[in-house]
Amino acid sequence: MKQDDVARQHEFNQDLELYLLDSSIPWASAEGSAQIFYESRAKHNPDMVGFAIEADGKYIGSCELTGLQDRHGNLELGIQIGDREYWGRGYGRDALRLLLDYGFRYLGARRIWLTTNAKNERAIRSFGAAGFVEEGRPRQVVWIDGDYTDYVDMSILVEEWKENNGGAS
Repeated sequence: MKQDDVARQHEFNQDLELYLLDSSIPWASAEGSAQIFYESRAKHNPDMVGFAIEADGKYIGSCELTGLQDRHGNLELGIQIGDREYWGRGYGRDALRLLLDYGFRYLGARRIWLTTNAKNERAIRSFGAAGFVEEGRPRQVVWIDGDYTDYVDMSILVEEWKENNGGAS
């Protein structure tokens, strides 16, 4: 992520639907919060690696792996395409594939996991297509758009990633 991307991130921070997809509390954020997000990405963090997602020369979202210090090799994955023009065009799928490759091949992860909410059906399908398996569904954990909904815990093991052609050179 570059300093020039802060204004775009601030735009994404104003999109209430993105908060709902991410199971976050929707709130209007000051541009300073996007600056803080940028600064957290710009400085070295031994427990997290984050990347900007770009298309057509512009910043469209971000992704990260956290838990790099986990001695058992469990990394948490996060991804968001903030620019609606790029939804459904394969950019999230490509970023996910690259992030899994980075986590398993270069960071030596044993398992990569994530949590989303049950209303985020597009994400659940995308993660499933990438080889993630649903591990559990804590019931009615989060208030989303007028009612309580489940979380969906998913993960992929290094062996499953390799079987899914991730191990191909």
